[in-house]
Amino acid sequence: MNKSKITKVVMALLVMTLIVGNLFAAGIKESEAGSLTVRILSVEKEASSSMLTVRSSDNKEFTIYADRTTESSYPVSGLSVGDYLEVTLEGNKATNIRYINPLVSLGVKDLFISLDSVTSLQSLEERFSYTYGYLLLQSFASQGLFFDAGYYVKGALDGYQVSTGALEAGYYTLEELYANIETYQSTIWDAGLAAQDFGKTYESIAQVATLAKPEELSDAFSYTYGYLLAFNMLGQGIELDGNLYAAGSLDFACNNAPMMNDTEMQTAFAEYQQKVEAEYQAYLAEVTVTNLATANELLDQNKANEGVITTDSGLQYQVLVPAEGAKPTAESTVEINYQLQMVDGTLIESSYDSGATAHFPVSQVIPGFSEALLTMNTGSVIRTWIHPAMGYGEMGTETIQPNSLLVFDIELVGIDE
Repeated sequence: MNKSKITKVVMALLVMTLIVGNLFAAGIKESEAGSLTVRILSVEKEASSSMLTVRSSDNKEFTIYADRTTESSYPVSGLSVGDYLEVTLEGNKATNIRYINPLVSLGVKDLFISLDSVTSLQSLEERFSYTYGYLLLQSFASQGLFFDAGYYVKGALDGYQVSTGALEAGYYTLEELYANIETYQSTIWDAGLAAQDFGKTYESIAQVATLAKPEELSDAFSYTYGYLLAFNMLGQGIELDGNLYAAGSLDFACNNAPMMNDTEMQTAFAEYQQKVEAEYQAYLAEVTVTNLATANELLDQNKANEGVITTDSGLQYQVLVPAEGAKPTAESTVEINYQLQMVDGTLIESSYDSGATAHFPVSQVIPGFSEALLTMNTGSVIRTWIHPAMGYGEMGTETIQPNSLLVFDIELVGIDE
């Protein structure tokens, strides 16, 4: 047994000897006003202070520190994992520590705070679902955006069920939902009349599942916001348990004891991010191979089509509108209209949408586009098929998959002076 352990045992025995004879006659010392009851989960000792990770009686986990200025009924250096304390805090600094292990051991304080994981949720989907709902409401609150807790969660439940097909429709059409937001913003939010808290509290989602269609605009807005967020999640690729997502939102809004502590939520969120990233990288690896094969196959077929010209580099183009104007050089800056689409017809970008021509130095665009420009005469229009090796390659862009075959329509409007 090490020295600090011996010290603690001796101190505990002394304290117990002193209190047992007088405890029930004299009564228990009252807790300090504003104190928190916690149990130590971990201790990190430094030269002049100790960092304590603790869990409170309502299952919240956080870190505090004590130093030489901390008043304590027990030596701070002797505190260890499992100890029960009553602490008074200023920020995250403990100004006063009361060591209450003996009171808990004797049953004088009817208290148990587990050292084990708080949550009973096992799968990553379950843990992330609850975490996402909880942290989303926490984020809104930090920005000063509050809803009626009941109707927000009712909306979340309905929105999720409609998105999965489990429910035919919610209380409003899509047009009515957006109208609720616009009306709320113009009549309540802009007037500075928005709620400053989450309103009535509820203990479980079962209590809000039967709420009737809102009659007040604020309730309709709360329902709408919860509905749209949940409804759109599947479309955004976020897979979760709708009930646990709603439960997380409700527990934060109503200050219910959370099903997970802060550390567990952080872990769940990080694990989910890692999962999504791994899935995305696997997807990219797959499409990098399949897109290249598709590009090679389509170009091989396309070169036999009437009017298609294939250059030595493999660039393919077809003159749609011929012209006899001047040709650009590699040093030219050109004025063009262009449209980019994928082989499936998906439109990626078009200068026609902006109503203005684009100006590019010929040497500062992708190689395939640059070569295509050099085949053109001012006034002409071509369609060109650009192999991935002459386009964006394996990297792709935010809107273009790796190894995509690019199909450009280009109109050479002029050559800048």
